[in-house]
Amino acid sequence: MDSFTGIMSQLKYINQDEVSIRNAKIENCVGSVKVPVGIAGPLNIKGADGTEGLFHAPLATCEATLVASCSRGCRLFNSSGGIQFKLLRDTMTRCPVFWFSCAVDAASFYDLLPDLCSEFRDAAESTSRYIRLMSIEPRLVGSTVHVIFEYECGNAAGQNMVTFATQEACDRFSASNTALVMKLEKITIEGQLSSEKCLSWGNILRSRGVAVMAWGTITKTACESVLGVSTWDLYQLIHNSKEAATRNGQLGYSANQANVVAAMFIACGQDAASVAESVYSHLTVEFNRETEELEASTYFPSLPVGTVGGGTTLDTQREALEILGCTGPGSKGRLAGVIASFALALDISTLAAITNGTFTASHYKLARCTGHYRSKL
Repeated sequence: MDSFTGIMSQLKYINQDEVSIRNAKIENCVGSVKVPVGIAGPLNIKGADGTEGLFHAPLATCEATLVASCSRGCRLFNSSGGIQFKLLRDTMTRCPVFWFSCAVDAASFYDLLPDLCSEFRDAAESTSRYIRLMSIEPRLVGSTVHVIFEYECGNAAGQNMVTFATQEACDRFSASNTALVMKLEKITIEGQLSSEKCLSWGNILRSRGVAVMAWGTITKTACESVLGVSTWDLYQLIHNSKEAATRNGQLGYSANQANVVAAMFIACGQDAASVAESVYSHLTVEFNRETEELEASTYFPSLPVGTVGGGTTLDTQREALEILGCTGPGSKGRLAGVIASFALALDISTLAAITNGTFTASHYKLARCTGHYRSKL
């Protein structure tokens, strides 16, 4: 018995199902792993591309309390008028490296790059009718030039799309007389300036994916009745924890918005590893002393999501996108906005549980612990 046959004989729960994996695009595929999916919501959302109404979020997770807490946050915002979102940017990058024998030649190429933009654009856009090369921006690094190719990719997340487009642009240039004159030695398709699947300040500042902001008002009455805490106490907790996050050098601020990002990425066929570059979010709350209302908002600078291509070809992921109403024109932006909206709902609910001392007890209860926990604080 060879090693592969031996492994296959041990698979009791990971079974090959031709129907469920027929569109899977991975190598050596032996089946699929089931992840529990809970439905959070409904959440009243209003945003771009006609997004308006009640939405439910499929959350693929093994973590107890997540769906319940998110749904509680949804009830809070529904009682206060819902959540709105705005799309701020939508780009995808690939950053090839142009290698030269010395810094002088690299600097000469750096100066020439603006004149090459149309040439690169023609080559890159020949690979897809949906892709658009928006800009090229060089960085001189020793005897190399790293170039940020920034694209719009329609409803696709675009990681592969920009790879193919950039490769075509680089291959054509490499074979040109200009490359010979500039003494180009070689081109590598990526030099990590994209920080793909890595958290970086560059992608926080310029975005790699969809940049989106979601916000909503929390009334005093809704906060007390749904969350069991006053808006002022919740505001104080958030303000104080921001101080601690700063002391610890935390990037951005949130309690656990990454939970929604990861759960919705898995449920909706997004690249799960891209959670690494999506986790930066910035929760902001402003307290109105006259009305005692809280204005809460969250900002995600880089959500590399898509509603076509990739894992979205699987039947289960298509079903999840349909639950969200994220199919057809404008669906990519809608998906990003819905993710941000549910992330905001979860964060406020979680922070409220910390504020009123029910955070630990809820985990004991919903995680099916045998003992009974009552806070002594």
